[in-house]
Amino acid sequence: MKILFVILLFLSFANADEMSRIEAIVADITKLRAEYTQCLKELDTKKLYKKEKEKDISLNAKLENNSDLARSNASLRKRVKELEKKLKKLMQKQNNFPKLIMKEDSKTKNTKFIKFKAASFKLNYDSIVYDDINGNMITKWTEGTSFTSNIKTKSWIKVTGYFINKKWTSAKKEMWIKIKQVEKK
Repeated sequence: MKILFVILLFLSFANADEMSRIEAIVADITKLRAEYTQCLKELDTKKLYKKEKEKDISLNAKLENNSDLARSNASLRKRVKELEKKLKKLMQKQNNFPKLIMKEDSKTKNTKFIKFKAASFKLNYDSIVYDDINGNMITKWTEGTSFTSNIKTKSWIKVTGYFINKKWTSAKKEMWIKIKQVEKK
């Protein structure tokens, strides 16, 4: 029995040595896994660093370009102001052109105007007042409205003034009425 006991004891020591060796292998594997994970993190960090460095370079280039544009814009604004001042000085030095007069309107080109002594007229019925001979409607006057004139054509009469509450007022703009709608007062 002693022999059996010694053999068992010897086997247990042999197995204990094997167990400690397995435990050491497991510990080594765990350590290697941790180191592998750490290496992956460092590698990702280096890749991230490289990407961020590239972004930084790109952003710095854009910033430098924008500052160049800002300087260029400021320079251009200054130049525009200088040119505006020069133009203003030149405009002041030049002679003013005489006021231009429009050519006769084609509507009245062949119309013969007749001047006569100013007289008062009244409307025979409601009438439209125009801004020119064959022009656009300005307003509508009622029958009996009184006005003055000293210019007419064959079919139109020009309003030179009109009466409001029995007070005469000068016409501020061109006003024409068809002559068949009026009679002399």
